[in-house]
Amino acid sequence: GVPLAAYGMSDEISALIAENCIEYMEAPVKRVTGFDTPFPNTLEHHYMPDDRRVLDAIEEVYSF
Repeated sequence: GVPLAAYGMSDEISALIAENCIEYMEAPVKRVTGFDTPFPNTLEHHYMPDDRRVLDAIEEVYSF
């Protein structure tokens, strides 16, 4: 089946960038999303993106 996180706004934005700007980019598009697995609401803070995961993605793209 289709993952619940699929077809969100970030998917559309990254697809538009990749389709229209790929020849001008120096690094690939990096998405930071929640993990693609069911989880109980009480553990949401462990599964959803946080400041550290966003910063890690920024550093990864910057050092590409």
